[in-house]
Amino acid sequence: MRLRRALAASAAGVLIATLGAACSEPPPPGASDLVDPGTPAPKPTPTPSLPAGPLSGQPLTQPAVAGRQAIAVPIRVSESGTPAGLDAADLVYQEFAESGSLHLSAVYQSRDATKIGPVAEVRPVDIRSVGVLHPWLGYAGGPTGFVNQLAAANLSGVTPAQRSAAFPSGYTSTTALRAAAPKGGTAPAPLFDYATTGTPLATRDVTAAGKLTVSASGHPTQTWTYDQATQQWSGRVGKTTVKASAVVVLTMEYRTLTVRKPSVRSLPSANVYGKGKALVVSGPSSAKAEWSKPGQKLVCNVTDLAGYQIRPQPGTTWVIYAPTTARVAVT
Repeated sequence: MRLRRALAASAAGVLIATLGAACSEPPPPGASDLVDPGTPAPKPTPTPSLPAGPLSGQPLTQPAVAGRQAIAVPIRVSESGTPAGLDAADLVYQEFAESGSLHLSAVYQSRDATKIGPVAEVRPVDIRSVGVLHPWLGYAGGPTGFVNQLAAANLSGVTPAQRSAAFPSGYTSTTALRAAAPKGGTAPAPLFDYATTGTPLATRDVTAAGKLTVSASGHPTQTWTYDQATQQWSGRVGKTTVKASAVVVLTMEYRTLTVRKPSVRSLPSANVYGKGKALVVSGPSSAKAEWSKPGQKLVCNVTDLAGYQIRPQPGTTWVIYAPTTARVAVT
C-alpha cells in the first residue's frame, strides 16, 4: 500500500516536472506571447489648431479676430519724429516723402494698438497699397484730389473733422477707429504664403543675412539688423526703434505730383503699379526677388527668381518702396 502511494507520488512528480519543462520551452516560430494589457491609457485630447491672422500668419488666441476688417492709418514721420503703434501693425508700407520724411501706411488686423500716429493725410500710395485689403481708414483729410481718389476706390474712413474724439492730440487707436466703422466690413485675404518650420525663404539664391541698408537721396540711410535672440529685424524710423519679421524692399519709379488744393505744393509719389526687382530679408536669410502689381484690386506678388512665392516668417512685414536710384545692400 505504501509502495503504491510512493509510486503514484513519484509518477505525479515526473508529470509535473515534464509539464514544467514543456512550459519553459521557447514558442514555435510565428507564435506570440499574449500579455494582459491591463487598463488602456486614455487617448490625449487633440489640441485644436488656432486660425492664423490673414496678414500676419501668426496663430490667433481669439479665433473671431480672423474675420474682422483691417484698419489702415497713414503716418508721417520726420527724422526727429517718434511714431507710435507700429510694432502692433501686421503690415507697414513705407514711401520716401518730401523733406527727408517718410509716409507710412500701417495696417492692423490681428492685433490692436492703443496709440497710433501721428495720423497723416491720405496720399495715393495709401490707396494703391491697401485698397486690395478693403480696410477702414483713419486719416487726417488730405488734398481734394487725393480724397476724391479715395472715394473712387470705394474706400471709406473717418477723419478728425468727422470725429475729433477718435484722434486725441493727432493720434488714434484701433479701438476708436473700429467704434467709428460701420458694421459689415470684410476680412482681408492673405498677401503672403508664410513660412512654416523648416521652410526656406525662397527656392533658390537664399543667402545668410544680418544687415540690410537702404539709402535714398535726401534721406538718412535706413539700417535694419537681425537679432538672433528675438528672430526679428530691427530698424529705426525717426527716433523710434521698430521690429519686423520680414523686410521687403520693392524697387520702383517715383514721380512728382503737383497738388493745387487746398495749397500748391509738390510731392514725391511711388508708382506701386507695375513690376520690378525686389530684395527680401526674413529670419537670418535674404533672397533676390521680383514684384508685380498690375492694379489696385490685385495683390502685389513677390516671387523668387524661380517664379515661386516668397515665404516670409509670420509676424509684421515691412514693405519699403525704394526709388530706382536708391542703394540697397545686404550683408
